[in-house]
Amino acid sequence: MLVDPPPPDVDGVLSAGDGTGEAAGVVPAVGDPLPPPGLDGPFDLVFVDADKESYWTYYSELLPRLRTGGVIVADNVLWSGRVADSDASEANTRALQEFNERVVRDERVDVVMLPVGDGVSLIYKR
Repeated sequence: MLVDPPPPDVDGVLSAGDGTGEAAGVVPAVGDPLPPPGLDGPFDLVFVDADKESYWTYYSELLPRLRTGGVIVADNVLWSGRVADSDASEANTRALQEFNERVVRDERVDVVMLPVGDGVSLIYKR
């Protein structure tokens, strides 16, 4: 499951297999980034790079649909280092700070944050 607007070359990516991406398990979410009806999981891997203020909502909705041993990859979790600013007031920054804090306290998962690019969290469902 891919929670992100599709890249410009999504047709090329989806042309592999059955042309929808479902054969490869890649289903871009356009508009509502949660799985459409009938696509309820279980998922092995979910990549989240969408509306930052909704990251916790995506996580909360998708974690139960993730199989044990599955991984959620959350992009932009360092937000150019702005998440380290305790005085941040910008909505996306505050949302990512809250998301990061809540995920690290979630006993259902193990998480590692990689300082790659703008930060990537690998969230492993126990």
